[in-house]
Amino acid sequence: MDRHLNPFVYDDPVPPDLLVDREPETQQLLALAEGGHNTRLQAPRRYGKTSLLGKVREEAQKIGMNTVYVDFYRALTLAEVSRRIEEAYLAALAGAPRRAVTAVTRSWRGKLVVTPGGVGAEIEPAKVREQQRLSDLLDLPKRVFERSGMRTLVVFDEFQDLLRIDSDVDGLLRAKIQFHRDEASYVFAGSEPGMLNGLFGDRKRPLFDQARPVALEPLHDEDLIEFIGAHFERGHRDPGEALDSLLDLARGHPQRAMLLAHHLWEQTGRGTTADFETFDRAMATLDRETKEAFGQLWEDLAEKPNQRKVLAALANSEETLYNRRTLDAYGLEKGSADRAVGALIDRGEVQRTDPGFLIVDPLLDRWLQRTQR
Repeated sequence: MDRHLNPFVYDDPVPPDLLVDREPETQQLLALAEGGHNTRLQAPRRYGKTSLLGKVREEAQKIGMNTVYVDFYRALTLAEVSRRIEEAYLAALAGAPRRAVTAVTRSWRGKLVVTPGGVGAEIEPAKVREQQRLSDLLDLPKRVFERSGMRTLVVFDEFQDLLRIDSDVDGLLRAKIQFHRDEASYVFAGSEPGMLNGLFGDRKRPLFDQARPVALEPLHDEDLIEFIGAHFERGHRDPGEALDSLLDLARGHPQRAMLLAHHLWEQTGRGTTADFETFDRAMATLDRETKEAFGQLWEDLAEKPNQRKVLAALANSEETLYNRRTLDAYGLEKGSADRAVGALIDRGEVQRTDPGFLIVDPLLDRWLQRTQR
């Protein structure tokens, strides 16, 4: 990258060489995959899951594994799920393994019914056909192994969206992956802790105990100091005392740390050192850019007043959530506060900490301190 250009990427997954730390998580996921174990990678949104998975895939390829990445984000139908799986395999593979996948995918092209109403106009038969098509595609690791002799690392990202389409699809998935011990290892990634915990932690669900949990923790300050400082230095800039303010605000949140560094870079001239005034200018710009998004989040909670109250309390109260002074100040009872914070945890907006709770997004925390006191 040109050293004069802003090096801090915050709006897309970063390439493996720009990943900050995450070496322990990379090695853990890789070792488990190589040993034939399935994992579930759980973290809030914008916590770097996709970037980490890119690094894991790169390392897996180096040791001779096939890798396939499927993103289920906002998929709405089983037909769309099947299409994404098909395209992911075809994009990731070459040679004999790809030909094996092509043979399976082409076998279904003549079976799907297309009418003026679209695929699925014959509702029941179409649903059965799509379930069978998905069943065949979930068995692709066996076909790939037969042609390559290599294990495939299959990554299902935003896995919770798949379950929104068909609540029974985890049963179909369990029926397949339990016979893929030698052919595939799976990483199930998602950003809604409540749904993932329910899928893999509920004894009544087919995927109970089928994937070892791996959590992404906040980044360490020392890693961010080195990464941000080195990039500033290469651009003939110095983050100076503003770096302390950045770290205090970011709280180790990967995407928010890069967003803050991006704006601090913009406000720091070449050959100069950032100070507290520089950081304030960066924050003024950032506040203008995030105002609309946080306002929309607040509007989305308009019919969930207790969740609003809990967020405001967590951002502003000097006491714990269940302290009577906090409950009285925000018009909450312990039961209603408990249900609201549970829902926010399930959404990924709040995390449990010792001794209480923490708003995941430090910039949302800051916005609430400024608007909901």
